Amino acid sequence: MIRIGIASDNFRHEDRSVSYVFKWCKQHGCNIVEINTVNGEDFFEGLGFSPAVSLNCDAMALRGELKSYGLKVSQLDCHYALHRWQSIPYMIYGIRLAAMIGCPYVATTDGAEVPKGMTLNEVYRRARYHLQEALAVAHTHNVGINVEPHGPLTTNRKLMARLMKEVNDPLLGVNFDTGNTFIAGNDPVAMVKELLPWIKHFHVKDVAPELKANIGKDTGIAASEVYIGQGINADNIRKIVRILKARKWDGVMALETKGEKNTLKSVEWMRGVIAGK
Repeated sequence: MIRIGIASDNFRHEDRSVSYVFKWCKQHGCNIVEINTVNGEDFFEGLGFSPAVSLNCDAMALRGELKSYGLKVSQLDCHYALHRWQSIPYMIYGIRLAAMIGCPYVATTDGAEVPKGMTLNEVYRRARYHLQEALAVAHTHNVGINVEPHGPLTTNRKLMARLMKEVNDPLLGVNFDTGNTFIAGNDPVAMVKELLPWIKHFHVKDVAPELKANIGKDTGIAASEVYIGQGINADNIRKIVRILKARKWDGVMALETKGEKNTLKSVEWMRGVIAGK
């Protein structure tokens, strides 16, 4: 069954706290949230202006707060460029926190560009090694690692399929992003069909019409500038939902769009699409 989730990052653009996100979700009948993380301490988070949690937080307190709002966490965003060594502890600390709050997945990705002095194949080999290192901890905690298309490695259909096949680990999957794949010049529908055996979680983003000229030039967007259903990627999202329903895919599609108003409109639109309207 397809379930709708709310990405806490939507509220970053309005300087809201993670507790504000939890209250919003409960108020609007959304019982699944995806949480951004920081590895360390962020003074914006500490002052209540960032909807993220530190991987150093009191996990039991976070679990209690989530329970008080009747919320489940579908995924922790632990993005740190996979070719960098820092991605290993970021994933490991995320896995530990996820296990303690009953969250099934952490997400990671590559950087926006191939680093100077490296080739794409070198980025691939390093990312594969770093994932394999973190997967050892993933198995002891029974938490999956999902790779999100968001850079030159992960928005490459062939390399993503190759990565999944070569690592060949049941705890490695894909957090498919409808907006990043589209802006990178892919056909998101065709890419979903190819990667579906490994897709465990979704980020649902539309793309504003004014970004049409960027297709094939960028590898990702932070969030939809328009509400989901209002942009030029809406038809692809409808087609993907139909595919998922036909395959009886079971998981969370977390909505990523900028701001509270866009989030609410996106929820309404997405509920209609899932209902077949």
